[in-house]
Amino acid sequence: MRENVDRRVLAGFRCVDAITSLSILSPLSVTAAPLVLHRNQRGVFGVMDAPGLTALTNEFLAPSPSSWPAPSLYEITIQDPSLRYLARRAKIAAPQPLPVNPPPAPSGAATPPVTTPQQVTMYPTTAAPVGPNWAVLRVLVVSNATPPAPLPWAVIQVQGVVSPAPSGLTNLNGEALLAIPGLGLKLSSSSTGAVTEATVAATVTAFFDPATLTQPRGWVPNPDDILANPSSPAWKSASQSVQLGSGQTVFVTITISM
Repeated sequence: MRENVDRRVLAGFRCVDAITSLSILSPLSVTAAPLVLHRNQRGVFGVMDAPGLTALTNEFLAPSPSSWPAPSLYEITIQDPSLRYLARRAKIAAPQPLPVNPPPAPSGAATPPVTTPQQVTMYPTTAAPVGPNWAVLRVLVVSNATPPAPLPWAVIQVQGVVSPAPSGLTNLNGEALLAIPGLGLKLSSSSTGAVTEATVAATVTAFFDPATLTQPRGWVPNPDDILANPSSPAWKSASQSVQLGSGQTVFVTITISM
C-alpha cells in the first residue's frame, strides 16, 4: 500500500559540467550542514530543511510570494569521489523566491513547481576525458618567482570565442583543463586566400587570489568569488593570446606577477 506524503522543498540546485553544461548524474559528495539535502535521479539536490524553516516544509498550500521568507545564503562543499571534477565550495540560497506568476500545475500534481534549481558549475580535472572535435586548452599558471611556483585554484577565462566565456580552475599543481565543443570553421576576415579559417583567435586570462597561499591544507575555493567580480583589484591576473581550433590541443603557460 502506497502512502502519499506532501512535503515542500525549500530550494534546489544541480551540478553541471563546465564544458558541456550538462547535469552531472554521477554521485557527488556534498557537505551542506546545516541544510538537509536529498538528491533525485536527475541529479537535482533538494533542500528539504534549513534553520528556522521547518514549518514551511509541512505546509500543503503554498503561501503568497509576499509572505515567503527572504532567502539566506548557505555555503556547501562539493567533492567528486571519482576525481573527474575538482572540489569546490558554492553558495546556495534557501528558500528560493516563489514565482509571482507560477505556471499551471502538471497533470495530476497538486501544486506547480516552485522554481528552477540553482546551478553549480563543476570544473574538470586534467585527467577528465575530452571529445575528439573539441578545442582543448591545457593551461599552467605560475608565479614570477625564481624558480616559478605553480598557483593553485586560479580561475581561467577564455574570451573572444563563445558567450558566455568558458571558464576553468587550476588544481594544486597550477594546471587546468578547458575545452570548447562545437568550434567549427570561421569565415576569413581577409580579402585574399582561403574563405574559411581553421582556428579562432582567443584571449586566455588567469585570475589569482593571493590570499589562497595562506589558506590551510585541504582548503578548497569558491570560483564564483572571482567570476562575480573579475575586475576586482584584490586579484592578480595575466593574459595570453592563443589560436583555437576544433580537434586541436593548445598548451599555455601564464605567468602572474605576485
